[in-house]
Amino acid sequence: MRANLEHQFSLYLLLLNLVITGLVFIVASLVLHASYLSIGLSLVTFISFHSIAKWQVNRVVGLFRRVNIQLEAMQQGDFNHQLKPHFKFGDAAELEARLVSLSERLHRDKTQYNRQSFVLYQLIDKLPSPIWIFDEAGKLSYANAAFELIYQQPWQSIKGHTAAELDLEEYQGEWRFGTEQRRIHWALHSSEFYEQGRRHRLIIATDIRKVLRHRELAAWQRLIRVIGHEIHNSLAPVSSLAQSLQSKVTQPRDSNALAVIEQRCTHIQKFVSRYSQLSKPLELHREKLVLSDLLMSIKKLFSEMYEDQHIDLECSVRYCKCDPQLLEQVLINLLKNAFEANKAHQPVGNHVGINAFYQASHVVIVVTDQGGGFANLDNAMTPFYSTKSDGQGIGITLSRHIVEQHGGYLSVSNGLQGAEIKITLPN
Repeated sequence: MRANLEHQFSLYLLLLNLVITGLVFIVASLVLHASYLSIGLSLVTFISFHSIAKWQVNRVVGLFRRVNIQLEAMQQGDFNHQLKPHFKFGDAAELEARLVSLSERLHRDKTQYNRQSFVLYQLIDKLPSPIWIFDEAGKLSYANAAFELIYQQPWQSIKGHTAAELDLEEYQGEWRFGTEQRRIHWALHSSEFYEQGRRHRLIIATDIRKVLRHRELAAWQRLIRVIGHEIHNSLAPVSSLAQSLQSKVTQPRDSNALAVIEQRCTHIQKFVSRYSQLSKPLELHREKLVLSDLLMSIKKLFSEMYEDQHIDLECSVRYCKCDPQLLEQVLINLLKNAFEANKAHQPVGNHVGINAFYQASHVVIVVTDQGGGFANLDNAMTPFYSTKSDGQGIGITLSRHIVEQHGGYLSVSNGLQGAEIKITLPN
C-alpha cells in the first residue's frame, strides 16, 4: 500500500510537472521567439519542479513510514520508540502531534496497568486460599504460594499442566476436585478475565472445613448447654443427698458407697463444665516464638518422662507467631497421646516424630507415632469419643480448638506405622 501511494503521488506530481513545463515552453516560444531558449528554459523548469516534487514526495512518504513504524511499536506495546515531528504547521504537524500524544497516553496507561497488575499478583500471592490461573489453552500459567497446601509442591514445577492433570474438573457449570477426599475439604469458585486481549480463567479454593467446623461447634454448644443443664439439675440433688446420708449411715461399706457416688457426681459436673469451656473463644497472647526452642524443651520434658521412647525432631522453621503457652499445651497433648499409643501397640513402638517446616505461607508441624494409627478416623476428633479405657475424648478436640483460634487447622490421618497429626498455622 505504501508503494502504491508513493507511486501514485509521484505520478501525479510528474504529470503536473509536465503540464507546467509545457505551459512554460509555449509562453517562452511566444515571448522569446527562440526555440533553443524556450527548450532550455523548459528543461530548467522541469528539473527544478522534479527536484521539488521528489523532495515533497519523500517528506510525505517519510511521514507515513514514521507513522506506520510508530503504530507497529504501539501495537507491540513498545513505547521506547517515539515519533520525532518533522512538520511545524499544517495537517501533517497536527497528525504527528496527536500521534505523539496518543503514544504518551498509552504509555502511561500501560505503566499504570503494569503497576496495578503487579499489586494484584502480589495480593494473590499473599492470600491464604489457593488460586489457579489458566490461559486460553487451558494450561496453568500462574498460581499463588497457597497452591502447595493442596499439591505439596510449588506451582512452578508443574506450570503448563491442564486442569484435568491437576485433579480439577467442570461439572454442571461448576468447578470441583475430581477426588472425593479433596472435594469434601475444598469448594471451588471460578471466573473469567481478560489480560492483554487474552481470556484467562481464575479458580479460587475455599477451605470449607472451617465453615463446617463452625457449624459443628455451634451444634455441640447447643447440645452441651442442654445436656449440661439437665446433668447439673439431676446430679446436684443426688450429690447433696449422698453427702447428707454419709453422716447417718453406720456401716463403712455404705459410707464408702455414698462417698463414691458423691465423688462421681462431682467429677461428672466438672467434666461437663470443662468441656463447655472448650468452645468459648480463647484470649491469645501472640508473640514471635523461636519454634526450635519450644520443641527442644518439650522433647527434653518427654525424654525424662519416657526414657524408653525416642523423639525424632526435625525443625526447619525459624519463627512462628503464636501463643507459646497454648501451642505448648497442644503439642504436649499430642505427644502424650503418641507415647501412650506406642506403649499400647503390639509390637511396642519406641519412636515419635516431630517435623516442623514451611509450606506456602504457613508453618506446618507434623506429629507421628508407631502406635498402629486410629482405629476409626471418622470419630478421631469427635468429642467424648476415646478408645482408651480412661480417656475422656477431649484432648484432640481441645487441641483443634486452640489451633483454630490461631487461624489454622488440625487434621488427622494414618501413616505407615501409626497416627499422623498435622498442625497448620498461618505464618
